[in-house]
Amino acid sequence: MQNEIGGDLRRSARRVIGDLRELASLTSNPRGAQRVAWGPVWMTARGWLRDKVSPLGLTPVPDAAGNNWITLPGESSRTVIVGGHLDSVPNGGWLDGTLGVLVALEALRRYGQGSKPPVTLRLVDWADEEGARFGRSLLGSSAAAGRLKVDEIRDLRDADGIRLEDALRDHGVMLDTMLNARQELQRIDAKAYLEMHIEQGPVLESMNRSAGVVLGTFGLERSMVRFVGQAAHSGSTPIATGCVSGRCGNGTRMP
Repeated sequence: MQNEIGGDLRRSARRVIGDLRELASLTSNPRGAQRVAWGPVWMTARGWLRDKVSPLGLTPVPDAAGNNWITLPGESSRTVIVGGHLDSVPNGGWLDGTLGVLVALEALRRYGQGSKPPVTLRLVDWADEEGARFGRSLLGSSAAAGRLKVDEIRDLRDADGIRLEDALRDHGVMLDTMLNARQELQRIDAKAYLEMHIEQGPVLESMNRSAGVVLGTFGLERSMVRFVGQAAHSGSTPIATGCVSGRCGNGTRMP
């Protein structure tokens, strides 16, 4: 029995790796993955995933923020969510984000071809985790968590001047109703969230370990700073505050 279980796991591992390589060949160029969210290559990846779960009789269902959910009902309504994200940064890695999604896909395949799982399984593909195009990462997941501040992203534009609001609308997502994605988590009995991810550092390799469990992480914060001024030479440029005789207009003394 132990050999049989081990053989099944090895077959699953080989299938996941095969899926990863297939997706990489479909959505990458020699520089790396090009699945930038809200773009055509990203949509190709999502279509590929839809085709993969179709033989199981399952279909991705988007929420109000563009996150895709695929549900395999179990014996219990208690739900385990497994997933990641298909979007990438430009020239991204072939495992980053996608590993979690395709491990979840394999779980659906293993249970979908046999008896019902003891709990309900839900695959989630978060929308725009990387924030590569508009500079706002964790977009879909923060909406699902109820943490997204819509007014802070309303005026975001990409490098070509396209507004985030317009790009979202092109994909059926309305900016002012994105927070309705919270309902997807509120209406289910979620007991756990699991995401397998490639380590982006040398720690596991240095320890000769194949996997580890994350106990904590760092928060992410972005700030936008605008500098206003003019090109000029130091020393010969008048100071606008009007410093005279070693004292400036604001009361401070010049060094």
